[in-house]
Amino acid sequence: MAGAPRYDPRMATNRRSAAIAFTVIASVVLPSAAFAQDPVADLRKELAALRAEVEQLRAEVAGLKSDASAQPSPSQKLEMLEAQVGQLAQTKVESMSRVPVRLFGTVHAGVFANSATANWLDNPNLVLPPPADGHLGTMSASLRQSRIGLAVDAPSIGAFRTNAVVAFDFFGGIPGFQTGQAMGLPRLLLAYARVEGTRTQVEVGQDHMILAPRDPSSVAAFAFPLLFRSGNLYLRTPQARVEFAIAPRLHAAGGIVAPIGGDITGTDYVFVPPALGGERSRRPGFQARVAYTSGEADAPRLVDVGVSGHIGWERPGSELRRSWAGAIDFAARRDRLGVAGELFTGDNIDAFGGATGINARAGGGWAEVQLFPSQRITAAAGFGIDDLTDDRRTLLPRQQNRSAYGSITYALTSELRASFEYRRLRTVAGNRARSNDHFDWVLVHTF
Repeated sequence: MAGAPRYDPRMATNRRSAAIAFTVIASVVLPSAAFAQDPVADLRKELAALRAEVEQLRAEVAGLKSDASAQPSPSQKLEMLEAQVGQLAQTKVESMSRVPVRLFGTVHAGVFANSATANWLDNPNLVLPPPADGHLGTMSASLRQSRIGLAVDAPSIGAFRTNAVVAFDFFGGIPGFQTGQAMGLPRLLLAYARVEGTRTQVEVGQDHMILAPRDPSSVAAFAFPLLFRSGNLYLRTPQARVEFAIAPRLHAAGGIVAPIGGDITGTDYVFVPPALGGERSRRPGFQARVAYTSGEADAPRLVDVGVSGHIGWERPGSELRRSWAGAIDFAARRDRLGVAGELFTGDNIDAFGGATGINARAGGGWAEVQLFPSQRITAAAGFGIDDLTDDRRTLLPRQQNRSAYGSITYALTSELRASFEYRRLRTVAGNRARSNDHFDWVLVHTF
C-alpha cells in the first residue's frame, strides 16, 4: 500500500526487548520504592533510641567521674586487701581429707573469792571443814575454764548429713609445780560423730548424757555446770545414742552409756583407767528421754519439758548393785521472763553428782528464774538441793547440800560478755552445817 509503513522485523524485536526490560525494571524498582518507606521509619526509630542511649551513657560517665573522686587511693586499697588476706589466713582451717573445718572456742577469765573452805576454789560445789589454823577464805584468778574445739562438716551419705565435734578445756587439774595454778592441764570434753537425717540422728562418742540434760544459766560455771552436787545431775560420758522425732513437737532419745561408777579415789594421776565398780559390772548403762518442745532454744517464746531415766550396774565388791535415776526437766520463756529447772530421784548415782557425790539414795532438784530486760542484759536467780534419803543417812559423811545463786551478765558485743555471780553454798555433815559465800567476776570472749 502506498504511504503505509513497511514492516521491519528488527524494530519489532527492539520493541519486544524494550517492553520486557521495562516490565523487569518495573517489577523490581516499583516494589522496592514501595517497601523503602518502612526501613526509613525503622531507621528513624533506631536513631532516636541511639540518642537516648548516648544521653544515658553521658550521665553514667559523669557519675563515675564523681565516684572516682571518693574512691580510696591505691595505697589505701592495698592496705585493705592485705587486711582481708590476713583475716582469711587466720580463719582458714583445713583437714587432710579436705572437708570443711571450723575452729571455735572461749577465753574464760575469772576472778573469784570464797568466805570459807571450798572444795574447788574457782567453781565450788561443796563446803569443807575449816583448816587446822582456822583461817578461812581464799581469792585468786584463773583461765582454766577456757575452751577450744573443732567442728567438721563431713560429706553426706545419701539424705543423711555427717558431722563431728571435738573440744577441750583446761580443767583437768594442775601439775605438781611451784606455779602449777597457772598451768591448767587439758581435759577432753566432747568428741563425737553424728549422722543426721530429717527425722533421725545417730551419735557415737562423748557428749552430755541423755539423763537430765538441762543446766542452770551461768557464765561463771563453765567447766562444770552450776549446782553440780546440789540438785543438778551432770556427766559427759562415752555413749551411742539415737534421736528421732515421734511427732512435729515430740522427740525421743535413747542409747547406751559407759559404766562409770564414780568411785575412783586418790590424788595421783594414773595412765590406765582402773577396773572399778562400773567396769567390773561388765554391763553398760541405758538411758532414754522423751521431750515436748515448742520453739527454738534461744527464741523469746519457748516451752520444753522432758522426762528421762537411767539404769546401770556396779560391782564395787563381790555383789552386783543396781544404779538408777529418774528426772523431769523443764524450760519456758515468754518474751522477757523465763523459768527452768529439774527434779530427780535415784540410787548409786554419785557419778552424776547425785547424793552430794556419795554412793547412796537421794532426791532433789533445782529451779531458776531468768530475766531478759534488754538484748544486752540477762539475769538469773535460783536454788538447788540434794537431800540423801538413804537408810544409812546418819552414818554417811554428808546428808544434804544446797545452793542459792544470782547473776547478771552484760554483752558488750555478740562475742564479748562480762558477768558477776554470787553463790551461797551450805553443806550439812553430821550435826553441823558449813556455809560458804562465793563471788565470781568473769570476762568471756567466744570465737
